[in-house]
Amino acid sequence: MTHPICLRPLGLDGLVTVFENRGIIKKAIKSLKYRFVYDAAEELVNLVPDSALQNLPIKSNSWALYPIPLHKDRLRWRGFNQAEKLGQFVAQRLKMKMIDGLLVRTVKRTPQADISRREDRIQNAQGLFQLNKLSTSNLPAGRQGSQLSILLFDDVWTTGATMKEAVKVLKRSGLGKVWGMTLAR
Repeated sequence: MTHPICLRPLGLDGLVTVFENRGIIKKAIKSLKYRFVYDAAEELVNLVPDSALQNLPIKSNSWALYPIPLHKDRLRWRGFNQAEKLGQFVAQRLKMKMIDGLLVRTVKRTPQADISRREDRIQNAQGLFQLNKLSTSNLPAGRQGSQLSILLFDDVWTTGATMKEAVKVLKRSGLGKVWGMTLAR
């Protein structure tokens, strides 16, 4: 959960991270992302304990899961978005709608995984996203703007720079609550 002092108007309303990014979890995530072991996505999500999902404030159909988007070139190279692949299984477990297309990753940058310094990661993530002008067609029926809350999903949280940048854009667009969820930190 996000510490109350860390809450900011354009920041996450809360964060749930399930595992430490080490050992078999780290290996499985890397296998999914870089060796294209698609079955790892479902297996990883099956390892998530129910208690971790109960920490989320999802109480109604006004919530939707939204995976962090990849840049189109990275998506073309990989052939899939690992956050989307994992997010599909998380959404199923939560009985939640998953939406896509709210944000566009506008600039191609060095992957965060290739950057070790925290300050460099934060700088690398600045200005990564913009709101997709056609995104309202992706929202659940009857859920516009502040009526919709988002569970923003990514595979790994290291510094949080990517997710924090996405949250800023989503909140500026007038969305309601935005919580974050990652499998590993």
